[in-house]
Amino acid sequence: MMTNQLLKYTDRLRHADQLIRMEATGAPRLFAQKLGISESYLYGILDEMKEMGLPLTYNKTRLSYIYTRPVRLRIEIGVETITL
Repeated sequence: MMTNQLLKYTDRLRHADQLIRMEATGAPRLFAQKLGISESYLYGILDEMKEMGLPLTYNKTRLSYIYTRPVRLRIEIGVETITL
């Protein structure tokens, strides 16, 4: 169950990152709808993205969240076999 929640969360982060890079989020309510989440949950995700160091801001002219410099979120989940 926990793995499924983690994958769902990382998929949302990737989708959010893609929309932000495309400057196609729309206003917060629309952005939340695009991600299939509530607006309050969206604000939590955006705060976490900022805590990760992503230079995120809302541009009122473009009506979209944008990155203030070229970045891309990178998320990796996997298993690696190691020898002891």
